Amino acid sequence: MDFSELDYQAKVRDSLNKILTDKCTQDELKNFDVGFKHDDALLSLLAENGYLGLGINEEFGGSGEDLYDLGILFERLGYYAAPLSLTGCLVDVAQTIQKFSETETHKSVLKSIVKGELYTSAILEPNNQDPENPITIAKFIGEKILVNGVKYLSEIASIAKSILVSVSSDEGVLLVLIDKDKLKLTPLASTANSPIFKVEINDVTLDQSSIIHEKGRGLEALRYLLQINMVMRSYIALGVTNKMTSLIASYTSEREQFGRVIGTFQAVSHRAADCFIELECLRLVNQQASTNLNTNLDCENDALVSKIWAGNACHKISYSAQHLHGGAGVDRDYVLWRYCLLAKECELINGSASQNIERLGLNITIQQKRIN
Repeated sequence: MDFSELDYQAKVRDSLNKILTDKCTQDELKNFDVGFKHDDALLSLLAENGYLGLGINEEFGGSGEDLYDLGILFERLGYYAAPLSLTGCLVDVAQTIQKFSETETHKSVLKSIVKGELYTSAILEPNNQDPENPITIAKFIGEKILVNGVKYLSEIASIAKSILVSVSSDEGVLLVLIDKDKLKLTPLASTANSPIFKVEINDVTLDQSSIIHEKGRGLEALRYLLQINMVMRSYIALGVTNKMTSLIASYTSEREQFGRVIGTFQAVSHRAADCFIELECLRLVNQQASTNLNTNLDCENDALVSKIWAGNACHKISYSAQHLHGGAGVDRDYVLWRYCLLAKECELINGSASQNIERLGLNITIQQKRIN
């Protein structure tokens, strides 16, 4: 499989570099170390230049449905530690509606997202390790739906227009779009000060038109959402670990001890090489997963591999980066600490490797039985 970037993709990357280099300086990022971590001016700039349309069909003002393109955006956002949390909007909401909705009302959401309007999702639940079986309940009452439940880790919920929520009902799993003003939102603490919220849904009444997919396709849509979310979050992790690996290379090629550049010591060079290997493996599994998701709605194994590798790479590379930098690795006046926090947040949100490996192993076993 050839993952070489096309000319237009290289231009997208270069153009994003110019914007983010200017807008994500260390002085600028310090403004978001406390308070609400969201740069509305940067969001508007990305919208004006068409980057919020990556991965969205041209019919809705986007640049086309290539998920590799969308991956470039999230990798660059991670690399520059951009103060934007967009997976709920550009991935969960936009991509799921694009693949599963047939109504003009929901398709219009895509046009508004391309222009910079924010939406998000609320899928995960406290005390529920299986997001494919939501505890949040929806009851059909005539032509209406009554929804009750609690979600958490919903990003930018306070500034989103509507929130995509997964629920269980007598008709199976549903994905419904709920106006933010109907929900109770509570901000949660996060490792890297990302704006995440607990979402309480108390006797919220909806029209059945709030369901974004065709009847009977709710679970399929939810599985697709979870898989593409895994992959795009892994692209963020790729950007974060890419930056840390670059910092390792720069520091160890300049820092001297005992009359030698420390990168010439075997223990240091081997550790730097291990980080590079982790990084390139993560890049390849992400590229494979996003490429396969372009043509298949179910690529869970590819997505799980990306998720597992992202968590491991974030842990190993941040650990090595701090050790190889010595005291500078924890100095808040140096850039590395911010990326270590982002890496830990990526690792925590992606979930434990053991849990994801267990799911992957079960899938492989079931598939092998079918083959035999």
